[in-house]
Amino acid sequence: MKQLLCTFCFLFTLFSTKAGNIPFSAGEELKFDIHYKYGLLMLKAGTANYKVVENNYDNNKTLQSIIDFKTTSFFDKIFKMRDTISSHIKEDLTPLYNIRKINEGNYKFTEEVFYKKFMTNFSEVRIKRESKDILRIDTVLTTNSTGYDILNLIQFIRSQDYSTWNLRPAGSISTFVGKDVVTINVHCEGQSIVEKSERLKYRTYKIAMDFIDDVFNESKNAVEIWMSDDENRVPIKIRAKLKVGVAEVFLTSWKNLKYPFTSEVRIPFRNN
Repeated sequence: MKQLLCTFCFLFTLFSTKAGNIPFSAGEELKFDIHYKYGLLMLKAGTANYKVVENNYDNNKTLQSIIDFKTTSFFDKIFKMRDTISSHIKEDLTPLYNIRKINEGNYKFTEEVFYKKFMTNFSEVRIKRESKDILRIDTVLTTNSTGYDILNLIQFIRSQDYSTWNLRPAGSISTFVGKDVVTINVHCEGQSIVEKSERLKYRTYKIAMDFIDDVFNESKNAVEIWMSDDENRVPIKIRAKLKVGVAEVFLTSWKNLKYPFTSEVRIPFRNN
């Protein structure tokens, strides 16, 4: 189940942000179903609830993203998971702070990411991890690229102008996981249709991520994200190729989006 958490979060210098036009605002709420596929078998493994609220961190006005993961009753018997991640980001997309509270059976810890420096060509963070009231990690990580924690990365990806990506090579970005700095190459594969059912479809942009990590089966297109083809850039579907099987995440509901949700296409039923 730790693979499912990594799948969702790995979900976000050469990008161009639409300045002053970030596609999310306080009040947004998204709900997702998480599925695990092995061979022909597809099982619902859990749910994820996501929201954005206004807050403050270190005397800075922030947009705080909060997501919690919960396994279904079936997977609870195999591996129970109750995880929460929270991140603070400024409206110019500067990350400030991230905290992960992991509760997976007997595997429990709290990990914090404090941003010390953040630039397009250099990022420095302090990582602290505690479990059972014992300090397990306290270290400084650096990267010679833009560096985001695993949740603020999603907000960064959502804020890009995908229409310009196919005019240049994929961009590189770093994220921080424990003692590791993971470099990800991100590229846009163009517009795509996601079919939810025979009469419900979504217009999307397909975003692919390439990187090498023990969790994933392949480095090429290790994670694929289908973002809504409207101003909200909502993740409609996420797929990750794991060492064993495939994890897929599907948007199930949304509230208080910043812009009208226009990527949904409903095909009316026709009587013959």
